[in-house]
Order: sequence, then C-alpha cells, then structure tokens
Amino acid sequence: MNQYFKLSPDRQREESFKRLMAYIREYVYPYHPYLRGAYRGLGIDVGKIKSYDDFSKLPFITKKEYRKDPRAFILQPKFPTQESLIPYDTAMINKGLLLKYALQAGLNLPRDRVNEFKDMGFKEKVTRRIVHEWFPIHFHASAGSTGDPTPAVYTYRDIKKVLPEMANIVWIEPKDIPEGSPRAAFNKINFNTFPGAPHLAFFQAVLTKLFVGASSFDSFGGKVIPTDQQIRIFASGKFNAITSVPSYFVYWLRKAVEMREKGEIGDMPFFEGALLGAEGVTPELKAYLLSLTKKIGAHPKFRIIASYGSTELKWAFIEPDYDCGIHLDPRFYFWELLDPETKKPVKQGDPGILVFSHIGWRGTVFVRYWTGDLIKGGLFYDRCPRCGFTLPRLYAPIVRYDKDFTKIKGTKVLIPDLVTAVRDTKGVSSFQIIIDKKVPDDPFSMDVIKIRVSADRSMSEGAIKESLSHRIKAFIELTADEIIFEKDEKAIETELFAKTGIKAEYVIDRRQEH
Repeated sequence: MNQYFKLSPDRQREESFKRLMAYIREYVYPYHPYLRGAYRGLGIDVGKIKSYDDFSKLPFITKKEYRKDPRAFILQPKFPTQESLIPYDTAMINKGLLLKYALQAGLNLPRDRVNEFKDMGFKEKVTRRIVHEWFPIHFHASAGSTGDPTPAVYTYRDIKKVLPEMANIVWIEPKDIPEGSPRAAFNKINFNTFPGAPHLAFFQAVLTKLFVGASSFDSFGGKVIPTDQQIRIFASGKFNAITSVPSYFVYWLRKAVEMREKGEIGDMPFFEGALLGAEGVTPELKAYLLSLTKKIGAHPKFRIIASYGSTELKWAFIEPDYDCGIHLDPRFYFWELLDPETKKPVKQGDPGILVFSHIGWRGTVFVRYWTGDLIKGGLFYDRCPRCGFTLPRLYAPIVRYDKDFTKIKGTKVLIPDLVTAVRDTKGVSSFQIIIDKKVPDDPFSMDVIKIRVSADRSMSEGAIKESLSHRIKAFIELTADEIIFEKDEKAIETELFAKTGIKAEYVIDRRQEH
C-alpha cells in the first residue's frame, strides 16, 4: 500500500482509474440503484468505458438528486430467497462473491471472535460475512449551511478496510518543518470540541483516535461542557492540540484570552496546534487565530492545520502544514477538477469545481459527485515536494460556487470576504451580518446590509464603527447601512449556532424569505 503513494503521478492516476473502472463494472452498475437506473436510461454500457474521455460522458450527481432518495445511493445486491428485501431493480449477488463468503466461513477468515462465544451453523457464518460487507452499521448526516441533513451510510467493511488507511494519513508531515516547530507524536493529547452529534466532524475525530492509537478527549461541544469549563480542563490537563470548527475556535480563543487576562488560567506553552474542520480557513483567519494564541502564551510556532471533507465524501482530508495543500487519497477516490461552465478538466493549478468518485467503498457511493466547491488554488496531481508522497493536493481558498457569491445592490460580493472584513476588525468580539430589503415585502426595494456587533472593551463603539465601515468598503466596495451594537454577547453566540449547532451562521440573507 505504501508503494502506491510512491508511484509516479501518471502511473498512480492510471492505477486509480483502472481501480475505478473495475469498481463501476463489478459493484456500482450491478448494485447501485440510482446509477444502475440512470446509466440504463441513458443507454450507457459501462463495459465500453476504456478511457477518461469515455468516463467524462457519465452524468454528474448533485445533492439535489441525492436528497430525493438517499437509500438509492447505497449499494444493495439481491440475495437468493431474499429478493423482496431490496425495493430496487438491482442485480443478484455475484456467485463468485457467494463462494468467497462460503470459503471464509469454512476457514474462519478473517478470524471472527464471535465463534468463541456463539454457536453458529455454517449458514449463519456465511450470513455474518455478507452482513459485514453490505449491511449498514453506521450513518451520520451533514448539518450543512441549510440545516437540512443529508445522510451517509457505512458498512462494517468500510470501517475495517477503508477508513483505517485514510486515518493514518494524519501522520504525514513535511520533511522541512522548521527547527523548534511542534511535530506530531504518539504521546501527545488532543482536545476535541466538535459537538457530539451525528455528523462527520465529530465521528471522524473519534474514529481517527481509535484507528491510529492517539489520545483525545471528546468534549461533545459547548452545550455539554461550557466553553469556560473546557478551557479550564484544557489548561489543567496540559493538552497539546485541539480539533474544532473555525468559527467556534475563534470564540474559544477569545474566551481563553479573557480568562487569562482575569487570571483564571495561566500561559499555555504546551498548546501546540489546532486541526480545523467543517468550515474554510482563509489566510486572514489563520493570521487572526495565531494572534490570539500569542495572547494566551501558546507555543511560539503554533500550527494551524486546515482540512476539507463532506458527508458525501465520507471522510475529511488535512493539510499537513502551511502552504502544503490538503492531501487527498487516490486509492479510494478518483478526483477531477472541472471548469464550472464547460465541465472540462482545468490545467493543474487553475481554479475549478471539485468532482469525486468513490473506489472500493460499500454503503453510500457516488460516481462523479459535483461538490459545488470552487478550489481557487487548484488541484495538483504530483509528488508533494515537502512530504515526498504522491498525493493529489488541493490549495485554498475553497468557496461554494453557488452559495458564497451573491449580489448586493447590484455588486457581486464574495460572502467570505464580507465575513473577513467584519470578523478581523479590531474591537469586534462577536457579530452577525443581515442582508435584507429596505422594505421587507417589496422585492424591488433597495438591498441593505446590517451588522450586529458585540464589542470588546479595547475600543470605543465610535472607533469600531469607523474602522468597520472602512474595512467593509475596502473588501466589497459597499458600505454597511446599519451597525448595531449588542450588549449581550452570549445571545449573539447562541443565535450564530442555532441553525445547525455546528457551524456559525455569520450571514443571514433575508431577501429570500420575503
């Protein structure tokens, strides 16, 4: 397996494509309800797909299709005498697979410890191996920006065979990390702040520590252990790292700064890094977070690790170090970066929409899933010059092509730029941006931008308002119509996370509600 990540880029991509084609022919087309029907309806013969040009003619899958019937995206072969259990037109299980299960049952391979405690007949042993491969045993759902959950299903085989390999990619580090910088080590301890809920961020943190043998405390989020108590536990336990949603980590650090200034906690030189997920991390946000870590006496070379994942992907991938690119897995995925208009591959390093296909998975499976994520820094499919492994790498910024852009007062605005302008304004503690119509029920009324702000005590409201106005104008070439100073910071924080409980809703566009 390790040799796979040492192949030349061209050879590795060739091998990845071969694996994908075999997977589509032997597993996806026979047993995937949605894609079997879609390919048949379009007259596609998957046996004739020989090249990428052939493959590129397959239709995309978007969240719209997936949400209509998530069960239709789970691999579901039919079994003799059990056909009625599958309500879709899928194929009967391959006889070769049935023979494999029978041989495994007879030889007890892989070794099944249940035999030591349960008296099973041969038929039950065979059934157990079938269940391991095909029966869903875990699912979680996306919170997303809409709050409308989308589930992803895993089988025992996914968890035993696929996930452990990808989990161990977390140990990849560049060979040129500067002297004195924190490094990953088996004896360091992590503090997981992801809310305890059925979503990828929480479960990946839990599963990763089990797969790689790392130490981590799961706080289950601020609703279970309040933020100030988390910080006390973190400081007294001398934790080395934290996993968090970027927006919550901002709040967490600000609270830690406040507690340190009050003398409730001391310096944290043992605090070495953060792995952030579920939201993007811009260079401006990284710089701001590093400025906060300095105020709590964290390690002088504090490392912020960005990640990229989604419920549909069924996993998230990390950026081992600054400017290293988010390292993707090429064995269990096939990656494409396409022009949003022409749907053709872009040149290496050019921006495009990320499209992926699963390879070798069971449970929920996608082929050519259109993520809608615009990878502005491009996709590099070569040997990483810093870690030496051949892995596809994404470079930020990453924005939602269809959601992160909007028009306000006739001007095209990148929402993350507006958020950055407000969040990084000195004196702003918490905030929420509201885009509305001047006359709410009039669709032809002028757009207005309102900023709700909770200010810290470092500056006067007048100074903050002036600075905020200048920054918004500089970032998006528009001015805020109203800046409202709120006294109750906790109320704003509660409202920020009210919709999903995971991601902060920094921007509310009420124009679509009227």
